[in-house]
Amino acid sequence: MSPIEGQYRNLMTRLGLTMLVFEALYTIFGVIIGILPFVTDRLMNPIAGDVIYELLYGLLYAAIFVLPVVFFHLISGGKRQEPMELELRLPRSTILYIFAGMAVINAAAYLNSYLVSIFNYSAFTEQLMETHSAVTNYQLILMVFTTAVVPAFVEEFLFRGLILSNLAPYGRTTAVVASALLFGLMHQNAGQLLYATAAGVVLGLLYLKAKSIWPCVLLHFVNNFVSVIQTALLQRLGEETGNGIVGVMQGLILGVGLLCAIVLILREKRERPSVFATGCFEKDLPADPEYVAAELSFGRRVRLFFSAPMIIFLVICTVQMAGLILMALLL
Repeated sequence: MSPIEGQYRNLMTRLGLTMLVFEALYTIFGVIIGILPFVTDRLMNPIAGDVIYELLYGLLYAAIFVLPVVFFHLISGGKRQEPMELELRLPRSTILYIFAGMAVINAAAYLNSYLVSIFNYSAFTEQLMETHSAVTNYQLILMVFTTAVVPAFVEEFLFRGLILSNLAPYGRTTAVVASALLFGLMHQNAGQLLYATAAGVVLGLLYLKAKSIWPCVLLHFVNNFVSVIQTALLQRLGEETGNGIVGVMQGLILGVGLLCAIVLILREKRERPSVFATGCFEKDLPADPEYVAAELSFGRRVRLFFSAPMIIFLVICTVQMAGLILMALLL
């Protein structure tokens, strides 16, 4: 094994251990959140109970993403670590990226929904898992906090800021795909696997393009915020009216997103040749999309990705999702 391969394998071991820490915290989080309503409902009035529950939910959810990042830095010591792209930078095409990204994510969500409907999975998980309610205004605000604000920050810091940043020097394509796959599996829900992975790809490409985590946070927030609003509309307006309005919203997102994607593709084709036409004296040439700081073949990147801790994490997530699908089929 070459020195570069040794570095990469060591990185995958550390990332695998980090994901196992995340898995343990995620399990503990599920237990606490399952018990917490019994405490808040008995000790407080309904409004205070809702507020305390949602605030604790958001803080605990943030912790299960932040603590693995801290753990990774602790076990890394003097080993190679890549810094997060934390500079506040929003490209002038940020709005285009947001609409194009949301269109891709929504299209993947439609396909995901169709596939899991074959197994009666959605109906089963709706009965099994408690869903957030946004009947009143204060509940809607709390839902935005726990479902849009908190995940947009903490999920991006773990999966793009830590995982993608550290994988990118060994190959940007595999880094985007691998971090997106881990992001999809993290949800441990077959009903979200496909579109969460697609979202991970979109967010990963945006992270590399913008060289900043903040456009990713913004896209993540907007996507989740729209989902919260659509859920609230369905709850407040009823199935028929709510579905009609949500359908129009989703159609607009897909249509506008497609136009934005076309504009971005045409702009990329136009701008790249102009660099060579105008010369590059005292100018920074854009890096080749496949440039890597550490040369490692695609095959070795894929093979060494599967360190023992990473395999354990992948197996745990796969078994959990397969178990829920099996229960849906049997029940």
